[in-house]
Amino acid sequence: MKDFKTLTLYQKAIVLEDEIDEIVKNFPQEEKYRLVDQLIRCVTSIGANIAESNGGQYAGRERYHLGIAFGSANETRYWIERAFRKGYIDRDTFERLDEKAQELRRIMAGIFKRLDNNQSA
Repeated sequence: MKDFKTLTLYQKAIVLEDEIDEIVKNFPQEEKYRLVDQLIRCVTSIGANIAESNGGQYAGRERYHLGIAFGSANETRYWIERAFRKGYIDRDTFERLDEKAQELRRIMAGIFKRLDNNQSA
């Protein structure tokens, strides 16, 4: 069983989480319990669910938690787009963060394929 902290997917999720943690410090105070709270919740959900999906002996559990992480990556993309539309981040920052979230989704899609192939074998 591999430690989730060694997984590339987890490490990339943490990089995105740390970057967003820093960026939201500059958001307006009135967004603290709206956009900031939602963004932090969904981006931390990615790493937490990757960690929870790892270590189980059942593909169903792995698939379930990866599905939540995948959905959280989608939600993260929504909130960073909202931050861009509101003018809290510039286009370069938006595109960089969005690409990182999309990369996580691509990696998870590959894991879903692997799980499907193992299940049908």
